[in-house]
Amino acid sequence: MEIIAIPSHREGGLNEKVHPKFGMCESFTFITLDNNEITQVKVIENSAADETRSRGTLAAKIVRNNGAEKLIVKKLGPNASMALNSLNVKTYQAPDGSILVKDLLALYLKGKLKITPAEDLIFDRDLA
Repeated sequence: MEIIAIPSHREGGLNEKVHPKFGMCESFTFITLDNNEITQVKVIENSAADETRSRGTLAAKIVRNNGAEKLIVKKLGPNASMALNSLNVKTYQAPDGSILVKDLLALYLKGKLKITPAEDLIFDRDLA
């Protein structure tokens, strides 16, 4: 069994779009898989999004506190990267562009997403 977290827009869930900003997403969609079959989908509001500081660190704690050992994300801030590393959360890079959570999960299940060290997902502040 594995639990994967995906930052999501608005209400979250499989039919919602993936949010490009980890610490600022409105919600996290947590997907529990058993032998590559979805056994549970849970959505948790990202209470860190309203914070003025340490959003990434707080969001990383939300992910880990909800049992996720894997995170699929587009980009991270430096503090989120360090927090996820310290919490032993494995990170996978989501493709650029708009994608639904269920389509991103399908890419993961097909082996199209590879583990990417969290430090390699840090956004370039000049491009953000």
